[in-house]
Amino acid sequence: MGNISSLIGNNQQYIQSGGADYNVATNKNLLPAGWMDGYIESAEIRDTKSGTGQYIYIAWRTLDGQHLVHDHINIKNANSVAVDIGLRTLGAIARALGLESIDDTEQLNGREIAARLAIEESGGWPARNVIKAYAKTSTTRPKRAGDLDKTRHQIRGGEFRNQQANFRQDDIPADQIPF
Repeated sequence: MGNISSLIGNNQQYIQSGGADYNVATNKNLLPAGWMDGYIESAEIRDTKSGTGQYIYIAWRTLDGQHLVHDHINIKNANSVAVDIGLRTLGAIARALGLESIDDTEQLNGREIAARLAIEESGGWPARNVIKAYAKTSTTRPKRAGDLDKTRHQIRGGEFRNQQANFRQDDIPADQIPF
């Protein structure tokens, strides 16, 4: 027999009748959807519940250390599509970290990497953050595709705009128009 109130302290509101709703309380801790920098706190290979497959469990943490998001990357599964998605995700992680290949989960631990987060609700469970993609951290990645075009334009010194302004459709012979 043990004293529960001494263990949970100020979190008593979650178990009292008429207290705070668990869903509302946990949703306050959700991160917004989108890209966020963080690091892989731990990565390890685990067996699936059925025991017929394996996945890489990743604990990804925000750089401020306050939020933890879990990810499962299938590497052995009866569903070949799940394995294909898992291997592509592992390839994206390797590229983001500048690795030629990943041979051991130890290569991932403690490494900074950006994650594209989404908010998912399923099966009556409270909403939670999920990782949809991995990439280099924001300091080495364009924020949006449009930003990359602007950067190219700035590098070319307006050359791209000038080419567009000088282009006229009647400059192309009619037999070379592809429609």
